[in-house]
Amino acid sequence: MKRFMNIAVIALFTLVYGVSDAKIIFENNSHNFGEIAEDGGSVEHIFRFRNDAKEPIVVVSAYSSCGCTRAEFSRKPVMPDSVATIKVVFNPLNYPGAFARKLFVATADGAKEELLISGKVRPRKRSLEERYPIDLGEGLCAATNAHSFGFVEHGRAKQSVFEIVNTSSRRVSLSVVESYPELEFYYPATIGAGEEAVLNFVCMLPDDSAKYGSLDYVVTLLANGQKTRYPLIINGLAIDFRGENRNNTAQMIAVSEKSIKFGAVKCAHTKRARVLELYNTGTRPLAIRKLELNGEGFGATMRGDSTIEAGGKREILIEIEPSRLPFGAVVEKLRIISDDPKMPVVTIRVSAIVER
Repeated sequence: MKRFMNIAVIALFTLVYGVSDAKIIFENNSHNFGEIAEDGGSVEHIFRFRNDAKEPIVVVSAYSSCGCTRAEFSRKPVMPDSVATIKVVFNPLNYPGAFARKLFVATADGAKEELLISGKVRPRKRSLEERYPIDLGEGLCAATNAHSFGFVEHGRAKQSVFEIVNTSSRRVSLSVVESYPELEFYYPATIGAGEEAVLNFVCMLPDDSAKYGSLDYVVTLLANGQKTRYPLIINGLAIDFRGENRNNTAQMIAVSEKSIKFGAVKCAHTKRARVLELYNTGTRPLAIRKLELNGEGFGATMRGDSTIEAGGKREILIEIEPSRLPFGAVVEKLRIISDDPKMPVVTIRVSAIVER
């Protein structure tokens, strides 16, 4: 009801005064709070503005995209050449580090202004429960149970670290179940009561490895001989890498489209196919290492040899099976992994709208 009353007031205001070129002029459009404490409570700043038009204006909204920031203002008309204020309140809790927040101010006649608040939040001391929210069992807690190696280049080691703490009053023994050829694990055999520790996981793909694309590892951790509540999940993306060729642009990949849209398709339809063209714009042969399109009902196949000669091209046949897809909008990503040293991974968006 209040919303409709506000709309009615604005409509009446417009009928009485008409639509004008009303303009609000702020003394300052930005404010820096400096350094503030995360646990020190909300801080506020009052922005003053003047109506620089010949007609009254009404501020109808002042909002930020972040819930940590809110604005307080009056919806009463501001008369010509009069001054009014907007109070901006920022809550720093759970927002440590540097911050910058924009606020968007709008008036009934359509005028818009932007305000900016900024500063730096000094982090508060966090409890063990906050620092290690994942309860693994047997008194062990972890900061997280999922990490990513990011790009894993052949011949170069990548490391991932898990932080854990023993919250129990006894010593806990550790061991790992799974063994992956390219993974090495480094961790303490035991963790004393109240002690913190790190588990290091190192991934090393040999130069001659044929593994490309997504890397997914699920590692079971044993605490006192018992499986923890959650496994440790690590992923990455294996790409081609040859150190001496990193800055070489002799082989260069290009694609005809960045997005493949099948549009609306009926669920009873048979396979639908589209063609994506790949080009080698370099002067040396380009090797396509892998096509990765893993969603159920999606498929991608290269026509011809996986090596594209200099100046040549190949076609990738992208298919969908609507009967295997859920209703509504579906989106998957096709990853094309090649030995282009500058752009080893190209991602193509593949989408469709499945109708009954």
